[in-house]
Amino acid sequence: MRRFWAALTFYTALPLGRAGGLQFEGIAAWLPAVGLLLGGILTLAALLLQIFPPPVRAALLVALWVLLTGGLHLDGVADTADGLAVNVPKSFADAERPAVNGLSRRLQVMRDSHTGAYGVLALVLVLLLKFAALSSLQVWPLLLLVPAWGRWGQLLAIVLYPYLRDQGSARFLKDSTSLPGSLWPGTLLLLAISGGVGWAGLLAWRPLLLWTLGSALGALAVGYWLYRQLGGHTGDTYGATVEWSEAIALLWGSLLGPS
Repeated sequence: MRRFWAALTFYTALPLGRAGGLQFEGIAAWLPAVGLLLGGILTLAALLLQIFPPPVRAALLVALWVLLTGGLHLDGVADTADGLAVNVPKSFADAERPAVNGLSRRLQVMRDSHTGAYGVLALVLVLLLKFAALSSLQVWPLLLLVPAWGRWGQLLAIVLYPYLRDQGSARFLKDSTSLPGSLWPGTLLLLAISGGVGWAGLLAWRPLLLWTLGSALGALAVGYWLYRQLGGHTGDTYGATVEWSEAIALLWGSLLGPS
């Protein structure tokens, strides 16, 4: 449980006290569990905010979502967008020098603390998509699962793809995470909670299965697409994977009606 506590300290802005003495190696395996806790808080907040009209409730939930994570992953969205905006003349699939230089330039831009125009556009877009989907969401138990699927997507990116920097704030995540040992516990937990939603009758099995499949494929696709663009991942793309995977899961959820 120390690693779970360390994961909460690292991945959230919850007031958990000092991080001294915690072991952060291997915390990526706890990402789905962290997502479920955040989803539980958001679901409870959604129920309490039912007195407000849907757009107001959606805006308040988006604001709470940002506060719970301290904007950690949104920073990755902006930096990744700025890096991808750098023009690269050749594919990273080639081993030629222009592609290598292009990758180096992209990583340099992503490391820059200043946010460019493309970063701002990406932030506005992902927040707008979340707001719009939450405004239309009718099956609020899905909100319990959305942050978990987003973090499952990050876990996949960590275990499946190479890390692009020799050193970096997220390098230890890659070095202390293995396949399949780090992947299956969180995956099973997430599937079990999803099954619990269906068993409790909160959502009919067929739409729940379709939504789960769509969310899982969306999370996998985001991580893979970023890998194809860059040849690997960084801490910034890990964050971007979370945010875009969450947005996709919410968009799927907005299509579902009450069971």
